[in-house]
Amino acid sequence: MKQVCAWCGKSLAETEPGLEAQDVITHGICKDCAYHLAAQIGMPLLEYLDGLGVPVVVVDAEGTVKTANEQARTLLQKDLSEIAGYKGGDVFECPYAKLPEGCGHTIHCSGCTIRKAVMNTFQTGQSCHRVPADLNHETPDGIEEVPLLISTEKVRDVVLLRIDAAGGRVF
Repeated sequence: MKQVCAWCGKSLAETEPGLEAQDVITHGICKDCAYHLAAQIGMPLLEYLDGLGVPVVVVDAEGTVKTANEQARTLLQKDLSEIAGYKGGDVFECPYAKLPEGCGHTIHCSGCTIRKAVMNTFQTGQSCHRVPADLNHETPDGIEEVPLLISTEKVRDVVLLRIDAAGGRVF
């Protein structure tokens, strides 16, 4: 049995080999068609992201944050104006992002689990699921290490960075 997208016919899953065409299940929808359907009904991106119920940050191929949903803004304690258009390290207040080379260009960036997950998803299209990461977060009292669980998914020309857990708090 084969599951296909009811809109475009693209194969979604193979569930049982050897069945006839009339046994095809068409109750699914692929990511591309879901994206186009959401655009057609006019749902604003932030409204869609807010409906996910977990912190999500949208990142472009250069590591620049395009937007973040309400849950992510609350977690980061920032307004959208302090997030959109800034590099990920600046948004997450990584102390290494403040070095002269900037976010993504220091020796420390090559070891950043968050950056590696996002960039790997851009390059390969493969999602990451619940990857442990430690965020070195700059506070007025010094550097605080915050344990995270993150997931990534590529959607067209951006990666959705989902924060599954932060500092022991699961979302």
